[in-house]
Amino acid sequence: MKNEVLVVGSVAFDTIENANGSVQRVLGGAASYASLCASYFAKPSVVAVVGTDFSDRDRAPFVRRGVDLEGLQIKEGKTFHWGGCYDKDFNTAVTRFTELNVFQDFNPVLTERQKKAKAVFLANIDPELQLAVLNQVKNPKIVACDTMNYWISSKKETLLEVIKRIDVLFLNESEARQLTGEYNLIKAGRLLLEQGVKYVVIKLGSNGAMLVSRVGIAQLPPYILEHVHDTTGAGDTFGGGFTGYLASLRKWDRLTAIKRAMMIGNVMASFTIESFSVDRLAGLTQTDIDKRLKEYTSMLKF
Repeated sequence: MKNEVLVVGSVAFDTIENANGSVQRVLGGAASYASLCASYFAKPSVVAVVGTDFSDRDRAPFVRRGVDLEGLQIKEGKTFHWGGCYDKDFNTAVTRFTELNVFQDFNPVLTERQKKAKAVFLANIDPELQLAVLNQVKNPKIVACDTMNYWISSKKETLLEVIKRIDVLFLNESEARQLTGEYNLIKAGRLLLEQGVKYVVIKLGSNGAMLVSRVGIAQLPPYILEHVHDTTGAGDTFGGGFTGYLASLRKWDRLTAIKRAMMIGNVMASFTIESFSVDRLAGLTQTDIDKRLKEYTSMLKF
């Protein structure tokens, strides 16, 4: 039986416009991308909240991938809905609207089984909620956490408390600089290590990802695609793949394992950006993944 990965975050609807077209109210949210990606390596269990407008059709990708939805709360009202657009470079999303709806009062309550999860991925949510989850779980072997600029600005001290209690921190380059006040990313990563986290993974968008740890530093490029369809959810996919892969290992805290997890994250994110929503990510085969990992490994060799 696969090791369980607890994924806590948002399950949402997205309305997106970019150079390739637009979509209305498609499945999105950090927990959606992360759990679906993790399902290829471990057994994901989601803790999130949706409204009564969340249909069986919306659940279908989770069901097909065997994602446990026991922790998906259903509240009277509407599901979290985000709308945004991208320029041609796809690097930056401009938010047009954010309707929190039932997500505004989200309170993650874990079942007894979820409290015993071997791995935890805290997606980008209020650090107070992340702390609430950390206070419920019982000795997970790995805890990874994502964050964003809004929480750095509004709840920095709480976020620093979270960082003291986790193994892996994901954030992008501007967030690393904002959180530490240090422009150089290696120095910023080392400052975060001093806060207690073991590994800092700085997402570099179209330039891949950088690892800063006490035992080594690494930077991996992305898997290069000729056509990018939509980058929404790429970072969440990276985090889900990274955490899910490490959860599948007997011993995860070695530099080689972390670097391999970064490879997995980059490759899985490359599938996500080939479509709107989770369409491409949710329909993969193991052959698809193995083929692309082989191509990516070959790309890294001289």
